[in-house]
Amino acid sequence: MGYRSDVMALVYPRRQLAEAEIDADYDRLKTIMNTTYKDVFEEWGADFAWNDRRRVLLFTCSDVKWYSNYPPVAAFNDFIEDIGNDLGYVTEFVRVGEETDDIEQSFGEHAEYYLTVHRTIECEV
Repeated sequence: MGYRSDVMALVYPRRQLAEAEIDADYDRLKTIMNTTYKDVFEEWGADFAWNDRRRVLLFTCSDVKWYSNYPPVAAFNDFIEDIGNDLGYVTEFVRVGEETDDIEQSFGEHAEYYLTVHRTIECEV
């Protein structure tokens, strides 16, 4: 079975830009995902979703072996780093592992902090 994680990531244009620039950057992101990062987009295809209203690319993956030495995971991590650092998009990334203290978070410059982690205690008595 192996150790499993839940992963969520967002990619979006900087919100400090003018509306027209945000729209243009969002359209450019769609093109980039179908060209430059086509392999990543196809590998994780079912886990990506476009939110056109919010102009966000959402990645959600549950119960996955998220080891950085796995080629698909390494490619995804490279994509997140490149798209944020080299192409100027805002990125947010959160991974929650099985252990209660295993939480990895990274937020790019200009992040709006849309992703948050909540832990709760529930009683079903």
